[in-house]
Amino acid sequence: MSKYPTVSTVEVGDELPVMHKSASEAELFLYSAASFNPHRIHYDRAYANYEGHEDIVVHGPLQGSWLTQFITDWAGPEARLLSVEWQNRASAFVAEELEFSGVVTSIDRQSGSVELEIQERKHDGSLLMPAKATVRLAES
Repeated sequence: MSKYPTVSTVEVGDELPVMHKSASEAELFLYSAASFNPHRIHYDRAYANYEGHEDIVVHGPLQGSWLTQFITDWAGPEARLLSVEWQNRASAFVAEELEFSGVVTSIDRQSGSVELEIQERKHDGSLLMPAKATVRLAES
């Protein structure tokens, strides 16, 4: 039996296992370099404060990458991510614990696809990023 969901084993209302993430200063610096993003709010605390941020800001696209990882880790290597969309609604900061959670909202057993609603929240419960995704799961 697979540890990954299949279209025959998943049900509407099933919750995805929660994933926690946080970014170190080094990770944010390296992500800035790899993505050619020179904006200093992502690696220079004094400059981030100067621009009015409480600390070094986690890149929105990095959070989107984590979101995609959250979905594909749940769905497994034989599944296919068909679509994903999210909105960044607030800033996340260096070393802050972030929590990704999700729920299955609909199932199309004919096509083998499921729709998910996902949320990224701060430790205090405030919403950073609501998201939706469609995944074609592996067959049983």
